[in-house]
Amino acid sequence: MENAVKNHIPIHIDLLPNRDEVHSGICLKYNKDVYISICYNDDICEYDGFAIIRNSEIGQYRYWDDEEISEIRSNNFEEFLDVLPLDNMNTFYECLKVLTLQKLITAFTSDDDNSFYVGNITELTTDILTLKLISESAEWLDTKGIRITDITYIGFGSAYEKELIKSLV
Repeated sequence: MENAVKNHIPIHIDLLPNRDEVHSGICLKYNKDVYISICYNDDICEYDGFAIIRNSEIGQYRYWDDEEISEIRSNNFEEFLDVLPLDNMNTFYECLKVLTLQKLITAFTSDDDNSFYVGNITELTTDILTLKLISESAEWLDTKGIRITDITYIGFGSAYEKELIKSLV
């Protein structure tokens, strides 16, 4: 993993046995608590936003092969470098503290692999993340408190969140 971080090598992260998901992107930081990456979006064949995944969720990883690399339409990963204060992002809680500056984040929890919460961080304690939720049509909803220990994956800065921000009602 150290080589992947140092040389910005695209990798696939397999989340089995915890969940049947594969995350693709360029790892920016990896330690005993968190994996932070630039996300690769297969639909548009370019890099799109960031992910923070609990290290305990990761089963294994592998480098992309040459064929997968050749499918990158826009190798735009450099626009995501040096954006995050990675030195201040060593635990999940520290990552969330940094993300209080984001307009929207997407949080996935361990209790449901098929749904997620999108919202603005309104409060953060060492135990609970409180989000002001937003609907798919960019309407503000109620707040939702989520136990930090239940969060497995956080996405932010992607085209999805950016489009919601532009459409805010």
